[in-house]
Amino acid sequence: MRPTHSVLRRTPAAAFRFLALAALACGLLTAVPAQAQASTAGFKGVNWADARDNFVNGVLYVSGLGASDTYASAATTANQVVGQLFSITGADTVRMPINEPTVSGYWGTYTGAIDAALGKGKVILAYWAYTGGKPPDTGRFQQMWDTVVAKYGSNPNAYFEVINEPHAYSAGDLNNFYSAWLARYPGVPRGRVILDGAGLAQNVPAVGGDRRLDGTLLAAHDYSFFAGYESETEWADHIGGYIGAYADRTVVTEWGGPMSPGSKNGVQYNTIDYSVPSGSFFADYIRGVSAKLRSLGVGSVYWPGLRDGDWYSMTTKAGTGPGIKLSLSNASGLTRLRYAWGVGDGGGTYVRIVNAATGLYLDGLGRMSSGATTGQASGDPARYDQQWVIENSGNRVRIKNRATGLYLDGAGRTANGAAVSQYAASGSGNQQWSVVTDANNVRIRNSSSGLYVDGMGRTGSGADLGQYADSGSANQRWRIVAAG
Repeated sequence: MRPTHSVLRRTPAAAFRFLALAALACGLLTAVPAQAQASTAGFKGVNWADARDNFVNGVLYVSGLGASDTYASAATTANQVVGQLFSITGADTVRMPINEPTVSGYWGTYTGAIDAALGKGKVILAYWAYTGGKPPDTGRFQQMWDTVVAKYGSNPNAYFEVINEPHAYSAGDLNNFYSAWLARYPGVPRGRVILDGAGLAQNVPAVGGDRRLDGTLLAAHDYSFFAGYESETEWADHIGGYIGAYADRTVVTEWGGPMSPGSKNGVQYNTIDYSVPSGSFFADYIRGVSAKLRSLGVGSVYWPGLRDGDWYSMTTKAGTGPGIKLSLSNASGLTRLRYAWGVGDGGGTYVRIVNAATGLYLDGLGRMSSGATTGQASGDPARYDQQWVIENSGNRVRIKNRATGLYLDGAGRTANGAAVSQYAASGSGNQQWSVVTDANNVRIRNSSSGLYVDGMGRTGSGADLGQYADSGSANQRWRIVAAG
């Protein structure tokens, strides 16, 4: 399931809720045991996708290919695209879609791209049912896989994802379907077969627990529209729940977020800086998921490395054929992707917090005493008093000043207009804040009082910071930006 700029192509929120309720009703989404350490970290991947999405009732043309291509020209395009995807991102795996029309009517061309990609690293060939979550015709589905396995079954770089997001099946029927596939192709090593979790690849344990499927790899998918969390911890727990005790066999073959400006539900978003914690719910999702995948050692395949017209695309394409050039869409997004792969430190530590109404920055004002009030001041990137660390604290955060080491604290004040203080670490709810995304701004709400951090319309540098009940005012809207 992939988002476009403003809509979800297949499954709007209401339909997704229906699927989730249906899954719960039939016991599909089950409680999962504790997680194990993984051994799939060798999958550092990106998806190469059709601009129409891969749910196409016809031949699939991954971005850069078309109906007029030949085996040779498809190989040339793949050399350019996959080579640059790997060099730009550090990936070693590309996931490419297949379906019945592509294999029956475009195979002589498409194998040029697949062969070129196999010469560079691992290739996951994933089947897409164009609608309904299951093959429309079992016979054509089997003929397709017969052709694919005959061509690539002995290639150690080729992996086979039997079906993408098989939400039409109950857990029992899905496992029977997978078991039949394995029986049909006993010569394919199970370690190169990938089985999506039940539903929208959300329930890995439902598949992993069937002993008939032992030895296969498992796949999970996760997107920000699968839930509505506003914290990194909740997103980390969310993907962890999908994986359950099967981290040692799981590859997350789809996850991703906006890498370019775009819109969702009519709201326009600027380019998101994923080095900034709590900057938006998209940032919470990307940071939380990437941290969990890293901690589990689970390999992953980003959606998408390249898809023309998709604001989630990690790269943007210019030119055609041998002249194709890819450019990176978002350096901070790549940093978090590589962090998920176990590479690098994930980005910056310190942030600055600026008021949407006054343009003043949250400032410790050099006040070192526990209980001192917090202020606002004109922007000065060099001032450590305007630099803060946002720390995850369950599904909330704590906000610590770089200069003073004190934490933003509501001080138990419940009256509108009360000052915001700074205190030494206490573990109190007064130091717990919810950061609520509002398009390109956030609102910061105290967990004890329910009041919001408010600039109070004070425009003088050095003015005290206030707290106020929800007003809808720009005084309660803030932008979190990377320090420096």
